[in-house]
Amino acid sequence: MARTAGFIKQVLSSTLYRPDGTVETTRDPAVWTLAHRGYSGCGRLDVWAYRTQADALRAGALLAMDCGMDEDPKSRELFEAGRWSAVMERYEDLSPDGHLLRVQAAFLQLDDDESGHR
Repeated sequence: MARTAGFIKQVLSSTLYRPDGTVETTRDPAVWTLAHRGYSGCGRLDVWAYRTQADALRAGALLAMDCGMDEDPKSRELFEAGRWSAVMERYEDLSPDGHLLRVQAAFLQLDDDESGHR
């Protein structure tokens, strides 16, 4: 169980800006995911879960490099600078339509009595 500890985090799920200037934010339990659709897997969507957003972003940049971005000088420069999101964006920009490489929070769908939401 210790190997899976720490995956679920309270992640910003919404921000409400009211006319009176107040701001209300809501956080809900989620895991950070990396989603990839490319040439491998006959176009299937693969999704992995990570403990942190930073871990998922770095893994996404590594995957982009493994998928050919290591041959692109701009991608190598971005990778060496630790600009993980930019490497992933470049992957999508240079890939065929339908390919994607994204990091996002996947929110847990809890029973109504556990989350307070309906």
